[in-house]
Amino acid sequence: MRSAFFATAAFVATLAACPAHAAAVEHTETVVNGVKVDRYQWRDSNNRPRTVSLKKQGESNPGNGGYAVQMTYQVFESGAWRTVRVNDAGGNDGGFGYFVSHERFRDFAGGGSGTIARKVFGQDDSPLGRHFAVVGKRLNTGDPELAAHRFRLTYPRYGTVKPIPKDANGNDVGPTPVNPDKLKLYSLGITIIWYFQSGKDHPLIRTVVDMSNVDGRDRVNFDVRGPYGVMHFDGGENRPIKQAIWGDRFHFKTLGSPLTRSSEWTWKARNRGARYSALIAGKFEMGLVEPRRFNRSALVDGWSGARGRTSTLYNGGNGCTLQTPPQKIPCDWEWPYQSAQYSLPYDDPNGPTTGKKIAWGSAAYYGTGPSMPVMYDTSTTSRPFNGFPADRKIKYDVCAVLGHTVPGGLARAVAQGPSYNCANAP
Repeated sequence: MRSAFFATAAFVATLAACPAHAAAVEHTETVVNGVKVDRYQWRDSNNRPRTVSLKKQGESNPGNGGYAVQMTYQVFESGAWRTVRVNDAGGNDGGFGYFVSHERFRDFAGGGSGTIARKVFGQDDSPLGRHFAVVGKRLNTGDPELAAHRFRLTYPRYGTVKPIPKDANGNDVGPTPVNPDKLKLYSLGITIIWYFQSGKDHPLIRTVVDMSNVDGRDRVNFDVRGPYGVMHFDGGENRPIKQAIWGDRFHFKTLGSPLTRSSEWTWKARNRGARYSALIAGKFEMGLVEPRRFNRSALVDGWSGARGRTSTLYNGGNGCTLQTPPQKIPCDWEWPYQSAQYSLPYDDPNGPTTGKKIAWGSAAYYGTGPSMPVMYDTSTTSRPFNGFPADRKIKYDVCAVLGHTVPGGLARAVAQGPSYNCANAP
């Protein structure tokens, strides 16, 4: 199934009557929901208009720019097309497409564990990229059917002055010092490029993390969670999350509705397609898909004892017993993507959430050198790992998927490829 709309014969008939898609992607500088934006509009695979509005830096806008504040697309319902508006959810983490990274927990000299940022310096160890100034620029792709918009920013990341490699089990060979003179605040160069293409449904977001300013390997350790953010993707109804789905080595889905900490789940069926993550609320879905097969993914996953299992088999059916209170769903830190796990109430195991955070994810060992040549994602499976490439750059692409959900999930359907119905990037 190529899209949510091919589910009805009526839509197939409507599609047959559609003319060829318009050639050019249109760009306008305008105001959306009171915010000055660069707005991109294109015709998708169904010859219907879609838009993404990217917040400008400055120009009387509050805060910083560099992320989407609105996305629109059309659905065919009751014999007519209507526009769905996906708006910035507001608050501290509203908007979508900005960068976030979490610093890895370490064991410290003298005892205790935590992150350098919090334990030693009392700073946020995972600041939201939307709080940093960006430099935005439209890029010339040389193709009127393909548009690109770039944002650049500098992102802080604490690390050590001297390297601390890993042992054979992936643990630091020595404790991290607490003396500030032996620690350092490094700067990561972050580049985010949005691509929009005529005839394609889903924009592509490219992220490049540049470690050129890090003194060398084994100083910093971090994951990548961008693109990141919260959008009202369910037609503005603020519905509770019905289901969480994702794919890495295996497909994951929660069972029953709504999603709670007591939800049954399965994470066992082999994924023959791409990595993906999505949330479903009512009949609406928002997700991310990496446009390449899992075995060629640009990033690696961290370890999870729940991966490859089901809720009836994981810890004897007791779920995550390491969290307080315990929960049936996998431990929050075992989810490969940041999603609804931190929005669910901890004081009510059967309580739903309307939180709609969507983000990408990876293992928290980037910055590590050749002392860690592979990354285990279960006790028996692993992938080759290069946490500090020769060019010191981590680069990956994801497609932002929006639409009515379909059986099994729209993001999962898109992830089967091979075209992904996603903008192509040079």
